[in-house]
Amino acid sequence: MTVDDAQTQVRAAFVGGGPGAIVSGLVWLAAAWVLAQGTRDQAFSTLFLGGILIFPLSSLICRFGFGRSASVKGNPLGLVALESTIAMIAGLIAAWLMLAVRPVAVFPVAALAVGTHYFAFKTAYGDRTFWVLGAALTMVGCAGLFWLPGRDVPLMLAFALIELAFGLILTLRDRGGTAPTAV
Repeated sequence: MTVDDAQTQVRAAFVGGGPGAIVSGLVWLAAAWVLAQGTRDQAFSTLFLGGILIFPLSSLICRFGFGRSASVKGNPLGLVALESTIAMIAGLIAAWLMLAVRPVAVFPVAALAVGTHYFAFKTAYGDRTFWVLGAALTMVGCAGLFWLPGRDVPLMLAFALIELAFGLILTLRDRGGTAPTAV
């Protein structure tokens, strides 16, 4: 299997990666709503627990909404997204630890963890759009950490809207099952 073949298979199986970004954006929206109604602890729990559901829910969307297998067994690039997710979880644990010592940094650090994990998706999907998505989300995290600390709900809404927009673009571009060539 060539790299191009492996990337084409990943794009086809996961509808260009769009459903995962959409589900993640919805999780960030839910966490923002919980924060507006409750506490940072509750909102972070929503973000973390919702994050656990992103892959299973997006796989169901790929399978039942688009008739895709959402499986890339034997594809060497199938592990790239998983490997970046492990690093993202470590970043989320760091964000969780901030709850006790620097609460205003919790969601910006979480945004940095999630945003930077998208950079590896360029390799898995063969699509530079993920670099743009990762850069936009990383900038949101940096803005929340350095320039707008404590503005968590707007930060989370911006993060969610970016993921939703990119998710829709990626999904619409690949909805017919013909994955684009590397952009």
